[in-house]
Amino acid sequence: MAEQPPIRCRGSRILLIVVATCVVVGILALGGLYRLSSSPALCNSCHIMKPYVAAWRASKHSHVTCIDCHYPPELRGTIWVKYQALAQVAKWATQTYSSKPFAEVEDASCLRSGCHTSRLLEGKVTFKRGIIFDHGPHLKEERRGRQLRCTSCHSQIVVGTHIEVTTTTCYLCHFKGMKTSREFHPLGGCTVCHTAPKGDIKLGTIAFNHELMVKRNVGCEKCHLNVVEGSGQAPQERCYTCHNQPEKLQRYGDTPFMHEFHVAGHHIECTRCHSEIKHHLPPPIGLSVSGLLQWLSEPSSAEAAESSAQLPPKRLFQSPAVKMPEVHPAPRDRELDCKACHQATHQGVLEMYIGMGGKGTPMIPGHMFQVRVECVACHVEPGADKALKIFGGRTFRPSERACLGCHDKRYQGMLERWRQTITAMLTAVNAKLLSTEHALQTTQRTHPQFAKAWKLVTDARHNLEFVTNGKGVHNVFFAADLLKVADGYLDQSMAAVGQSPLSVIDETLVRGGYCAVLCHNQLGVKAPEEVRFGAEMIPHVRHVTDFGVTCTACHSAERHKAVTATKATCLGCHHSAGNENERCIACHMIQNAFFSGTIKVEAVEPIPSGHAELTDCVGCHNVQRQHSRQAVAAQCLGCHDTTYLKKFAQWRKEMGQELGEAMRLLRKGESGLRHAPQDPKASEARLLLQAAKQDLDLVVKAGGVHNPGLAKAILVKAKKTVEQAVRLLNR
Repeated sequence: MAEQPPIRCRGSRILLIVVATCVVVGILALGGLYRLSSSPALCNSCHIMKPYVAAWRASKHSHVTCIDCHYPPELRGTIWVKYQALAQVAKWATQTYSSKPFAEVEDASCLRSGCHTSRLLEGKVTFKRGIIFDHGPHLKEERRGRQLRCTSCHSQIVVGTHIEVTTTTCYLCHFKGMKTSREFHPLGGCTVCHTAPKGDIKLGTIAFNHELMVKRNVGCEKCHLNVVEGSGQAPQERCYTCHNQPEKLQRYGDTPFMHEFHVAGHHIECTRCHSEIKHHLPPPIGLSVSGLLQWLSEPSSAEAAESSAQLPPKRLFQSPAVKMPEVHPAPRDRELDCKACHQATHQGVLEMYIGMGGKGTPMIPGHMFQVRVECVACHVEPGADKALKIFGGRTFRPSERACLGCHDKRYQGMLERWRQTITAMLTAVNAKLLSTEHALQTTQRTHPQFAKAWKLVTDARHNLEFVTNGKGVHNVFFAADLLKVADGYLDQSMAAVGQSPLSVIDETLVRGGYCAVLCHNQLGVKAPEEVRFGAEMIPHVRHVTDFGVTCTACHSAERHKAVTATKATCLGCHHSAGNENERCIACHMIQNAFFSGTIKVEAVEPIPSGHAELTDCVGCHNVQRQHSRQAVAAQCLGCHDTTYLKKFAQWRKEMGQELGEAMRLLRKGESGLRHAPQDPKASEARLLLQAAKQDLDLVVKAGGVHNPGLAKAILVKAKKTVEQAVRLLNR
């Protein structure tokens, strides 16, 4: 019988196999766990990490695993890193991981070979809408005494992105503490990031050129003072988003340490601690009068109004208050609220600048309002009263120095011209207002139109007080239009109670000549005497000088030079109900002179029409109807019987025949002149034919039927002149 091996030896062999198997399984398990710890799948298994992983998958770095960035290259293979990786697996398995995840990204991970090497970060690049950026100065030099890291600007987590540029970090560094109520001087200046837009930019009705302003060294803050929102403070409460231990907050006030520890030491992005600073232009100005009025009258809904793209933010007009030092700080329950007493400060000035709030005028935005010029651009002269500065604060007055800083020397003296013109208009209309009020006070209040008349006077006073307290120079054309309307209201008021309108000093200026006085004369712009409107030549200058028509009656108040008048506009003035004869005469001067026999014609004795002493223009012309022969004939029946219509028709027929015969003779003479250019008598004949043509044109333009006797005499003379010219050519 064979000898059996000892039982003890056989057990050792089995134990060895088991141990070897466990070691192999352990090694495989550790390898698997390490591989799992290096995979984004492990990160995604924790619900608090899902937003981070989702952002990573949607980012430009989705092909890079987590550990490639979150562990620097020189430490990635060390035992400590492997221990950290396995510790993460253990925390995941035991569900003991922190509810406040945080991971650092070293600059070395970003700048390693194959990724963003330093060679790729040299030189300037263009980032978003033409913003100029250079990595070199930001990474190689201290900024504001702090060493920046890649993650200082490239946030580790932004909603929907991962390791993307966080522009609020740029704004925080460039803008924090750089803005006061009157000045804005961002770190490095505006042009370190922005180049001046090329060419003209149209804002409202104004064309604006940035390059020209830059050449004149005009500060960007003159128009872009309120392009920054937020203070960028780091409230202590934000510390608790990462730290649970109060003792760690003891060095909160040590700013250098906080930056060195968090930014340089642990690569924490700035927005983790600092509140956001926003940087953008206000939305385009597209306003409705009703919407803007509602916006101004509801301060409680300011935030909602500012969020609307149709309204400009109120910060465009309201600079933040200067932060005053707390010499004697008041108890918290007794903090002062200046607005409790000073309500709607500068409301009138604001509405004047915008060009709204008057009675009977359209909205006329100021030119500088349209291009976003801030108050501080014009108010540059500090108050000189030392006592006022100490106890009442300092105010800044407008100065011509500001005008010339943006405009050329042609504008020198224009501010003073505006002041003088508005003052003269105010003086004239105010005197008329006082006289009208006195006249109405002597009128019986039982007059049926008294309430209407007094309402017109009240509206006129509103406009005067608006221009006075809103300072008309803030929007001179709107102010002048307000005074023009007020002057018209006073005329209507007197007419309503059956009294003659009162006159004002310099009536022409008040009624519409202010465009030339305020601007055109200064800049050497001369209005044309006549302009073509449709098929007619319109006496352009005389509409203002003689007729008292304001420029905005025919031109847009909002778009400079744009013509808004239509044929209906003209007829609404000239052919309106109750139209007076004087308006006919103002435009139809030749017809009136022909009718009255006051026109001067060489070698013809002027004789008035037989109707001149009996009626005027509106006696024969019904301005409410089309000027046809039938319409004029119907007017005749108001004074004559039907037999007169035959005589009227006979006049027209004879006039047409004689005019036709004269025109035929004229054409014959002009033809003979063309065929005999070398005739020694040609020069004399030409002068005779020109004189005859002028006479015939006069009869046609004046309407021969207005004065048949005078027309016949002129036609007889014209025919004789033509016949004389023909005889000269036939000799």
